[in-house]
Amino acid sequence: MTTPARSPRVLPTNELLSAADQLLNPSDGTTLSPGVRARAAATLLRLALDETLDAFWRSVSPRMTRSTGRTRMLCLQWYVSPSVARQWYTVWSGLSAACHYHTYELPPTPAEVRAWHQDVSELLRVLAAARA
Repeated sequence: MTTPARSPRVLPTNELLSAADQLLNPSDGTTLSPGVRARAAATLLRLALDETLDAFWRSVSPRMTRSTGRTRMLCLQWYVSPSVARQWYTVWSGLSAACHYHTYELPPTPAEVRAWHQDVSELLRVLAAARA
């Protein structure tokens, strides 16, 4: 019995960024609190980072897609500048912490998530240029 080939899951990262932007800058009449919107936007931004990193490794070294997420991020410094790899890990870690609900911690503020949104947009551009 053979296992069917798993198709790569690709989500359009530009739509993830756009949805996060809409959550951070809602139109009038939204019923979601700012904390809920910020946490949801952080989740979308982290998903955009994950999808972009997966696509990067699929094009550069497909065997890396079988590695853990931490390994993929650690190896990134050999394909892009160490400062970009470090920034990637820092933003990813911040977004990961913001995505999860912690009883004794405040949710991320919309201003924090807006700053991460800018960082994610820049990192996606840098990684796309490194792939080309």
